Amino acid sequence: MQNAVLKEMKIKLPRDVVDTVSNNEIIVLLIDKALNKTEYYKSKRNDLEEKYGKNYVDFKKMVENSKDEKFGEWDDLILWEGYELGFKEWSKKYEELKHCLK
Repeated sequence: MQNAVLKEMKIKLPRDVVDTVSNNEIIVLLIDKALNKTEYYKSKRNDLEEKYGKNYVDFKKMVENSKDEKFGEWDDLILWEGYELGFKEWSKKYEELKHCLK
């Protein structure tokens, strides 16, 4: 784990849930959520890579250097940037959460 700051969390759950669920099971649920989010953003990135035949960096250069302003491409660039940021954020959370399992 790359210097992740860990913080203890206290949650209230119904007694019957607490009696049947371990800390690791809760962590696994969080890991699954992070993985699902990572895969969601990855699939959105892939859709745009397929649409334009370029990766994000090359597409960004193309749009920013174009003499003709194409609003659809600028819209996709903004979306794509969000997908890139979301992918990086959730990938990091996924990796950090995996290290929390005991």
